[in-house]
Amino acid sequence: MPMINRSLLTPFTFVFAGALALIIAIWSWPAGAQTASLTVSPAVARQNTTVTLSGSGFLPGETASIWITYPDYTVYGVAVVTIDAQGRFNHPYLFDFLGATFTPTGRYTYTARGWQSGREAYASLEVEMAPAPGVTAGVQLTVDKPVQAQGATFAFSGSGYQPGEQVALWLRYPNNAVADLGTQTADRQGRIGLAIVSNGIPVGRYALTVRGLQSGGNGIADFEVVAGDTLRPHGTATLTVGPGSSQQRSAVSLQGSGFLPGEVVTVWATLPDYSTEWLGDVTATGDGSFTAELYLSEQDPAGRYAISAFGNRSERRAVAEYTLLPGR
Repeated sequence: MPMINRSLLTPFTFVFAGALALIIAIWSWPAGAQTASLTVSPAVARQNTTVTLSGSGFLPGETASIWITYPDYTVYGVAVVTIDAQGRFNHPYLFDFLGATFTPTGRYTYTARGWQSGREAYASLEVEMAPAPGVTAGVQLTVDKPVQAQGATFAFSGSGYQPGEQVALWLRYPNNAVADLGTQTADRQGRIGLAIVSNGIPVGRYALTVRGLQSGGNGIADFEVVAGDTLRPHGTATLTVGPGSSQQRSAVSLQGSGFLPGEVVTVWATLPDYSTEWLGDVTATGDGSFTAELYLSEQDPAGRYAISAFGNRSERRAVAEYTLLPGR
């Protein structure tokens, strides 16, 4: 049974691979006496600020792993620390560890676990939206079609900037995460243009901000991405996913049928936020069927998924639903 080879979607996976490996290695250890404690300060913080994690009640000198659970139940490694002689640690931590992307707003949970003692402690953090500049008088930023389905191109035009100045662009997602789109140079009339293709991104409301780096002029344009037709079956092909639900860090079986013999079948997942992720290509057997396995890790968000299989010659499309539960 082939295993679908999933491409890595986020560059920070490499940064925390070592920490995650250590976390996973101790995940199944039996917990010791629950005498450890963990606090985060401040408990409510805005995006792109620093919080401090403080732990106590661990074994002096032991090593402890720290990880964070996001609002969508994805899990990432934070650090591996050494406990001091009093059984404590302090770790300043910028929770925006995704590079140029601000952390989504919502409720997070930190976990610290001692390797030798097995003691585990938790602390919650509420992340609020960072302050953002408003629209500057005389600056205009517009979008041609403000509501379109996934896959469409949104065309933006701006005016009112200084001729030839550099402008910075960033995009706020429906979950309030912010992506840095780089810079652009305004033309001789102080105008800019930009196109955003909405392939595979989450559905919901977005805000594009363009700010002049010399003038300070700020333009904002809102737009909305709605679900496309990628969840609609087409033709006689079928797809089943088993089991119908499971926890993170487990494998599921995909079984497809009704495709053309020998054709390439593309498989993708529609995530709980309706963003899409390519999972891989498989080749149908002589009877038009295929079987594959898909591994879902702690870095996959919990919630309802739709798995789609598309025959590249027959254009038949089959869809099956699956629920991913938070891991323990």
